[in-house]
Amino acid sequence: MRHMKKSFLSLTAILLLSIVLAACGGQSGGNNNTDSGAGADAGNSGNSSNSVNSGNAAAEQTKTFKDMKGEVEVPVNPQRIVSITHLGDLAALGVKPVGAGSVALENSILLKDEMEGVVNVGDVSVEKVLELNPDLIIVPSYLPAETVDQLKKITTVVTLATTGWEGIDPLEEVRTVGDLLGREAEAEEFITRYQQKADEAKQKIAEVIGPDETIGTYSIWAKNFWVWPKTRDAGYNLYQMFGLNPLPKIETEAFTGQGLDISLEVLPDYAADHMFVTVYEPDGGAERAKEVMDGAIWKSLPAVKNNHVYMLDMKEFWMVDGLNLEKQVDILTDLILSQNQ
Repeated sequence: MRHMKKSFLSLTAILLLSIVLAACGGQSGGNNNTDSGAGADAGNSGNSSNSVNSGNAAAEQTKTFKDMKGEVEVPVNPQRIVSITHLGDLAALGVKPVGAGSVALENSILLKDEMEGVVNVGDVSVEKVLELNPDLIIVPSYLPAETVDQLKKITTVVTLATTGWEGIDPLEEVRTVGDLLGREAEAEEFITRYQQKADEAKQKIAEVIGPDETIGTYSIWAKNFWVWPKTRDAGYNLYQMFGLNPLPKIETEAFTGQGLDISLEVLPDYAADHMFVTVYEPDGGAERAKEVMDGAIWKSLPAVKNNHVYMLDMKEFWMVDGLNLEKQVDILTDLILSQNQ
């Protein structure tokens, strides 16, 4: 799912673009995403000068923002945002985009209320984005360059790192989006609230998962058995916010990348005392999970014998950003406590 399909403009979109660009006379002016700083460390993506440009009073006010590709002039108060990902970050700040990418939108079912009415722009349809007349487009770093170039013809484009895939701390990404949108105070308020909720959950969970017990997060796919790092699925809450102990072998081998794909035969070596598992059901994943769980290797695991395997809904835990993370705290807490009564 990570690798987005390449999208090209249809003839209709090309004609629409020509009309819009001709009418605007290039006044969108926010596409100054320069090459300077390209490839810079993703952790610096949130640095902003916060200086408002002077000039024509009638012109839209902008500020200089440093994204993953360099410096870009962004609107100070964007009203129509299309965000391909980062929906949990926006929701944490009380911001509702007009459009969002299908992967993030369809896998943020915990944000159903917050994202009600948001238009699905696919994966990614430039034509659909154009129809929404955005004044800011937020894209992930993995979006194909040719798609980004087409989006820049519509309006300002900002490229941000993606939590879960690039090892970016989710709370820093909330701050980055808050900086981008001028909602720094809202970002800090959310982080404080989220940390308080996590601290309360940590105390409850400590009563049932002891300090000497280990945990691991896993995902069964049709052709893969993933051992996840701490930035995927439930890992951030479990490891970072709840302070639970990873199995040493997982910490050593799976935390320094995007996960470890193992064979079923070596699963006992990676099986923690408490196992948190998702299933990617498409393409035969559901059948594969049943096959694994009906097998002798799975049934021999201590976590299985002790009822310490916690099955998580993939669509609730695929996105690890902002408000998604906060809502996942309650799900994890209730599940852990209910299985250890």
